[in-house]
Formats: sequence, C-alpha cells, structure tokens
Amino acid sequence: MSEAPTRGRSTDAKVVGGALVLLGVFALAEARRLHALRTQMVAGAVVGDDTFPMIVGLALLLLGATALVARLPSVKVTFPEGIPRARMLWGMGILVAYWIVMPHLGYTGGTALVSTGLYRTLGGYRWPVSVLQGAISTGLLYLFFRVWLLEPLPTGWLGF
Repeated sequence: MSEAPTRGRSTDAKVVGGALVLLGVFALAEARRLHALRTQMVAGAVVGDDTFPMIVGLALLLLGATALVARLPSVKVTFPEGIPRARMLWGMGILVAYWIVMPHLGYTGGTALVSTGLYRTLGGYRWPVSVLQGAISTGLLYLFFRVWLLEPLPTGWLGF
C-alpha cells in the first residue's frame, strides 16, 4: 500500500510536538512549585527537588518545539515481530521486576541487577559487558541522585 506524499509537517508531528510542549509546561510548573517550597524550607541549597522537573521540562519544550518546526522524514511504523518483539517483552518484564524488587534490594542493588538485565536483553551484549555497563550505570546514577541531588533512595536489605 503506497501513501500519498505529504506536504509540510504531518499532523502526527504537530500532535506530538504539542503534547511534548504541554508536558514541558506541566513539568516547569511543578518545578516552580517545588522551587518555592525549597527556598522556604532549605535556604541556600543550589539544587533540590525542583531541579529534575526543571531539566525534564526544558528538554520536553525543546523536543516539542523541534517536532513542531522541523521537517522530519516520513517513517513507516510496523508492529514488531520476532526478536525485536521478544526483546521488548523481556524489557517490560524486567522493568516490572524492578518495581517489585526495589523495596527489597534497595535502589543500588535493584538498579545494578535490572540495568545488567536490560543491557543483556535489549542491547544484546555479552554477560561480562552487560555486568560492567550495569555497574557503571548504577554508580553514575547513585552519584547523580544520592550525592549530587541528595535524594533519599530506598535502602532495602543491603542497607545502601
């Protein structure tokens, strides 16, 4: 089945761009609300609970504006079959398992285990490479959230 060539930006790009801009506005509104709380409760803090929603909001606004303005090539979307579908299902299963094990293993243990599984199933890397990438990812995420943003993370049975 052939499609007629489209002129200008497609309706899908406009809808996606508009939705991303709207989500960006919501994220920035939440960041502003949290910023007011942080400045009232923790004077002098450079980053806080408002930082991540602000970063996400700005990124969503930028992506939404790009989708609204840029001319993107048309892409034919097909339902995945075979190995890609199996990888997607494994990825969803691993993320559900992450939700289940996080309270028990804690953030660090759960993230290391799940990220290793995701690198293995979605990326198709060998086990040693997946374990190394999972450890590096977990360490960087721990530094970002726990050390830099001072976010309390679930500790689980391991205590970290």
